[in-house]
Parts: sequence; C-alpha cells; structure tokens
Amino acid sequence: MTDVRFVRDLINRGVMNNQGEKLGRINAISVNMESGRIGYAVLAFGAFPNRTKLFAVPWEILSFSMHDRRFILNVTKKTLQLALGFDTLQEIIANPNFFWLADVYEYYSDKPTWENKRQEQISQDIVEAQQRRATIIQHQKTELDV
Repeated sequence: MTDVRFVRDLINRGVMNNQGEKLGRINAISVNMESGRIGYAVLAFGAFPNRTKLFAVPWEILSFSMHDRRFILNVTKKTLQLALGFDTLQEIIANPNFFWLADVYEYYSDKPTWENKRQEQISQDIVEAQQRRATIIQHQKTELDV
C-alpha cells in the first residue's frame, strides 16, 4: 500500500544521511502548481556559526525512513556546506525564474524532470527530422528515376 502523508506532517521532520549524521530539518516543501508535483524541499541546516542556512534539495533525492520517521539525504555535511544556500525563504521565492534550481539539481547529480522531458523531446525531434529527411531523399530518388 502506498504511504500518503500530508505536507504539514513532513515539515520540521529531521533529515539525516546514510551515515546517521543529522543534517537538519525540512523547513518548507515547494509544489509546482502547474504540474501538481513537489519541486523541492527546503532543508534548514544549522552547521554554520550562529545561523541556519536554507538549501533547496531536489525532492527526488530525498527518501523517507518509516523506521526513523525522518528523511534520508545521502550527502555528507561537507557537500551540504558547499551547496548553494539561502538565508531566508523569501530569497528562494524571490527569484521567479528559478534558473538556480537547475544548478541545485546538477550539484546533487540529479536531473530535474523538466530536463529529462526536454532531452526526450530533443531525441524525438531528431528522430522526426531524420524520418522527414529520409522521406525527402526517397522522394527525390523517385523523381530522378522517372
């Protein structure tokens, strides 16, 4: 059976890595209102002197441990410290184009769904162009034979 949770029950859940190191807590979860899918989670990481940094983490690379009742993010603390971070949620939301989000996915070595769809579309366009070219060449050969 699929485990379904309310977003409110996931906020403030702890996050740890596979080594059991505590990485922080989920501060917010973004939803893409066009697709209805979760875009990313905002991880509050407090390993900086006297302040917490916020990190947009691709939803696809988070897993949830039912046993520990927390999220698992398989990165080291050092990797997280070097990632693109924000001081406030407003900074994350303030950038309407979200180009930075593609950089976040790349940093964590995960392709966002829109990038996968774009690559699929490019591949499909290439196949269609090759088919059109073959049809044109065949048509030209037929005209030359006549």
